[in-house]
Amino acid sequence: MKNTVSVMMRALVIGAALLAGQAYAEIVLTPNEADYAWHDEGNCNAACVHDLTGDTVVELYKQNVGGSEEFGAADWYTTTFDPLNDPVSATIVWDGPGYIDCPICWLLVKDGNEDPNKYLFDLSEWDGMETIQLNDFWPGNGAISHVSIFGDVTNVPTPATLALLGLGALGLAFSRRRKQA
Repeated sequence: MKNTVSVMMRALVIGAALLAGQAYAEIVLTPNEADYAWHDEGNCNAACVHDLTGDTVVELYKQNVGGSEEFGAADWYTTTFDPLNDPVSATIVWDGPGYIDCPICWLLVKDGNEDPNKYLFDLSEWDGMETIQLNDFWPGNGAISHVSIFGDVTNVPTPATLALLGLGALGLAFSRRRKQA
């Protein structure tokens, strides 16, 4: 039994390492690909996205320039801005273990004062693990102030859910082994 547990644990660790090391495709977005572009004085929150798209969403991830990641998916992604001061580009990279599942997902890129100062992109084809590269936002004038990802909260696997699924698989394997013995 101890040998079986050891083999299963090694298989899980190897599988996780392979998944973490797997190269994912990259989505490249520029202002020209935005589904919506507009200017207003306020921030765009879930209600704003709903008003534009008709989708009922929540804010799942946000990164302010010079700040830290926020909301439920904060531990799953890292955003870097380029250049660090007055950025015109950003890269959102998946770190795991969870990810955002996107049948309904929207990415907001915001600036303070330019016109337009907000761009909204449909991410429904994003797998939640692909790198998102944002290029050429407000070059020469303005800068990215933050990026946010909005989505349907029912489609976000949590680390706890993933852990329970893994424990369930281990339990099934142990029960089968016990019945054979």
